[in-house]
Amino acid sequence: MKFVKDYYKSILAAIFYGVTSALGIQLLLQPAKLYTSGVTGAAQLIVNLLNQFSDISTPVYLWYALLNLPLIVLAWFRLGKKFTILSIISVVSASIFILIIPLYPLTKDPVLSSVFGGILSGAGIGLCFRYGFSTGGTDIIALIIQRNTGRSVGQVSFAINAVIIVIAGFAFGWELALYTIISIYITNTVVDKIYIQQQKITVTVYSHKIDEISKELLKTLNRGLTLDYHLQGAYSGEEIGSITMVLTKYQLFFAKKIILNIDPMSFINIQPTMSIAGKFSDS
Repeated sequence: MKFVKDYYKSILAAIFYGVTSALGIQLLLQPAKLYTSGVTGAAQLIVNLLNQFSDISTPVYLWYALLNLPLIVLAWFRLGKKFTILSIISVVSASIFILIIPLYPLTKDPVLSSVFGGILSGAGIGLCFRYGFSTGGTDIIALIIQRNTGRSVGQVSFAINAVIIVIAGFAFGWELALYTIISIYITNTVVDKIYIQQQKITVTVYSHKIDEISKELLKTLNRGLTLDYHLQGAYSGEEIGSITMVLTKYQLFFAKKIILNIDPMSFINIQPTMSIAGKFSDS
């Protein structure tokens, strides 16, 4: 009950994602054989391939849940319990609503299907990102790869979506694949409008444990840091250090978790960054 009370907004965001993604898939994208991004798109593709070449009919929600299961387990050990629990709620929510909402084409126009299917998918994903968790699937893969290699989330997601589009193009025709590109583009645009992944922020941390914090931040976030060891608190008179760094909003969730785990008494100042000059790789 405490989890529900503390994180009810995040849980509502996960349920909202389940509803919007299910509406987009069942009423617009799946009837037109168009695909959304990530694991949801992969689940759609598997269903259509089995139906087309083996005459086997399976539901999208089944493959969506199966593909997410090993990724959720991976996230539990690599990305933290809170992040994973909220992601599980979003996956379960989407699976249930895809099961409940019948497969029914609202339109026969593939352009309308791709545009409005993309809008519905992007609205739910963007809201989940805003509240500090993912919708499962490729977001988990991308975050883990980013933390280990420094590769951007966008690069990993693009590679996975490209595979879906190419397979769909060979199997069902390139016209549908091109409409799928429109759908994925619209989804990503809506996500950026709701939660701007590329927005930069400047984070300044004041702590007595800046060496421990900076070591973990460098290892986890692959970002440059500036340290100042010679500050003094006016009230306490104690010497304190600071860490200054520029992050993307997507990384803020992990940065705060690292800082507060090491020093719960630290002070974190988060400011919007209007622009930057020099090398900064989005991730």
